[in-house]
Amino acid sequence: MRLSFRPPHPSRDRADAVEILPPLPVGPAIEGPAEGSGRDAGRAGRDAVDRVEAELVRAARAVGVAARDGCAETEAAAADAAALTRGLDGLGIRADAAGARGRALSADAEILAAEADGLAGVLVQAGRHLDRTDQQSRVLEAEIGSAAQEAARVVEAVATLARQANRLALNATVEAARAGAGGGPLWQAAEEFRLLSADAARAVEEVRALSRRLSGPGAVAMGSVATSLACLRPAFATTGSAAEAQAASARRLSDGARDLAEVTDDLGREAALATVAAGEAARRMEAARSVGAGVAGLAGGLAGRTVASLRQAEIGDRRVHDRYPVDLAARVGNWGLGRVLDLSRGGLLLTPPEGCGAAVGARLSLDLRGIGRMQVRVVGASPRGLHCALGDAVSDARMRDALVAIEEENRPLIAAVLGGAASVGTALEQALAAGRLAHHALFDTTYRPVAGIEPPHYLTAAVPALEDILPPILEPLLLADARTAFCIAVDRNGYAPVYNRAQAQAPRAGDPAWNALHARQRRLYDDRIGLSAARSTRAFLVQACPQDEAGRQPLREVSSPIRVHGRHWGALRMGFRI
Repeated sequence: MRLSFRPPHPSRDRADAVEILPPLPVGPAIEGPAEGSGRDAGRAGRDAVDRVEAELVRAARAVGVAARDGCAETEAAAADAAALTRGLDGLGIRADAAGARGRALSADAEILAAEADGLAGVLVQAGRHLDRTDQQSRVLEAEIGSAAQEAARVVEAVATLARQANRLALNATVEAARAGAGGGPLWQAAEEFRLLSADAARAVEEVRALSRRLSGPGAVAMGSVATSLACLRPAFATTGSAAEAQAASARRLSDGARDLAEVTDDLGREAALATVAAGEAARRMEAARSVGAGVAGLAGGLAGRTVASLRQAEIGDRRVHDRYPVDLAARVGNWGLGRVLDLSRGGLLLTPPEGCGAAVGARLSLDLRGIGRMQVRVVGASPRGLHCALGDAVSDARMRDALVAIEEENRPLIAAVLGGAASVGTALEQALAAGRLAHHALFDTTYRPVAGIEPPHYLTAAVPALEDILPPILEPLLLADARTAFCIAVDRNGYAPVYNRAQAQAPRAGDPAWNALHARQRRLYDDRIGLSAARSTRAFLVQACPQDEAGRQPLREVSSPIRVHGRHWGALRMGFRI
């Protein structure tokens, strides 16, 4: 039987995932103290490590929660600052619009003042014309009165003439009658006097009618005109004063509008400055939020790295059996399909199906592809899934049978890594003995960043010597198996001073491109997988990598500790494409 290998699901293999397991159970479990005479002492030491681990993780999580809360508060403040910036932008726009309207109002007020001044001037001129017209009307009224008086005198004279002509006609008629037949001329003179008297009477009536017209409606009309002109004079004066007052008010309005425009312009400039300040505050808050998020990430990463370090140390290693990463479909009772991520002789790691809320102590029935039905008991939970111990002898037998094939598949890989780690340790001991490498340089953990390279690369005091010592060992290991994707030696912190990658035509040492490749690969691999490999003190550790660095396919990584004169220096890590 051959079981396929795939890495765990990415969402279950985060670098900062922290596994917090309960105290070790009594009976069969995947975690527990090693058998031997020092069992009680080992249990006490592991219990102490468990307590330290729990305290560190709780502290890291508290820091992360505080940092996230700070991020939330800062983000809210940044949102408020952004809203303030938008409000100030709107205020600046409205202030500019108000300034423009104020300037337009000032211009209109200036025009109104000029027109009011013109109207006042027109009214003053009209008043002068009224004065002249009033004077002329009074002169005309006086002349009409004088003409009426003259007409009265003429009427009286004509009336006197008419009366005299009438007396003459009567006298002539009397004398003609006395004269008898010789009174013809007198009769003719009497007739002439009568005609003259009649004409005089008619002239008197005509002159009287003309006099009545002059002294009647005409005189009244002229008086009305004079009265009207006299009334218009103060009205024109009042209107002129009002026009002048309107011009003064318009000038004051213009000045006020101009002042308002200047104030709104100042307000607009201040709003623009405040907008810049608010934008800068928002950027600073965003930077603070990023720092807080970085702190939260560092806290989570610290917890993960701390747990990995404790779990891989001799005193903190709770594994009784070696684990092998797999990716097997498993039907979990009536819950549906889950995934099994690793197997060992003591149990397995299960990613349960959605909705499966099995608690610690619960018993589950699993049907694993290629293995069969197994009974397990949940002994712990972590972000990666449920840690389960085998529940009966039948399950134990089936697990042993499955692991035979898995161990056989991994045996040549493990052998290569064990041999390579031993060779590296021997070479380092020989270099120390020969004086090629100083002891303090080999264990130097002062990582000096290399400027201008991303992701960050570092140098240590041992790099010059290790570049001569490690490649002759690592390159044959890299090229011995076509499945090998990488072969690196790392110190206890995951730092790889020399890095080799399998290539179709790999350049050799001494070639500038090959040396540049080395210079670009002095990195710290301090994620969960990297630290687990670097800190592990077990004979070997098999892990799943999501993919190789080219992103082509998943990798199976095997690592083994490197010891120098009994001191743990780091590990040899080899990745294989399976």
